[in-house]
Amino acid sequence: MGTLRDLQYALQEKIEELRQRDALIDELELELDQKDELIQKLQNELDKYRSVIRPATQAAHQQPGTGALQGEQRTKRQAISAEPTAFDIQDLSHVTLPFYPKSPQLAEIRNLDCFISWLVCQFMLGSCL
Repeated sequence: MGTLRDLQYALQEKIEELRQRDALIDELELELDQKDELIQKLQNELDKYRSVIRPATQAAHQQPGTGALQGEQRTKRQAISAEPTAFDIQDLSHVTLPFYPKSPQLAEIRNLDCFISWLVCQFMLGSCL
């Protein structure tokens, strides 16, 4: 059996180990809380996307005539054409359109924008998960 001094030293070491473990537990709990918040935020965003996608895909897959207006007549809307009715090609034969050179940065931005749009569509359709 050790002396009183040895026991006090061993007790201090164990107390220090406990403090280190408590500090580690506190750090891990904080990290867990942050991850829980991130999961909740992402879940909310996913729910928002699903609330938009589900009705849109259900409407797209619905057969004609099985919608909410089954048996009711839809109001036919009249479209307006943007093309002139009396169009003469000779009127535009002397018109030249200006050329605007495109910078490589603009093309890169456009490609990145297309990629981001594709990525968002893939995420919303669930094939990225």
